[in-house]
Amino acid sequence: MDAFAVYGGLFAAAFAAATILPAQSEGVLAGLLATDSFSPAMLVLVASTGNILGSTVNWALGRGIERFRDRPWFPMPPAALDRATAAGIAAMEDGRSC
Repeated sequence: MDAFAVYGGLFAAAFAAATILPAQSEGVLAGLLATDSFSPAMLVLVASTGNILGSTVNWALGRGIERFRDRPWFPMPPAALDRATAAGIAAMEDGRSC
């Protein structure tokens, strides 16, 4: 199999797993590591890059969702969103996890 396709598939799996999509990339990485056909350092680098960029997508989605809160189709009413935001801020200030 072409190395570019393998690394591209690993990147796609890691990217999807780091977003809101229900995916797991650990199995793909473990399987590729078990083959001993590819550089372990390169596999970890590609998987890490995919995870970081996927997490960045989640951050951007969370950052931009605020502008839709007053729309009628938004799944959470503004009052509930305000309570959830206040609870999350209080938890972070207290050192608790949400």
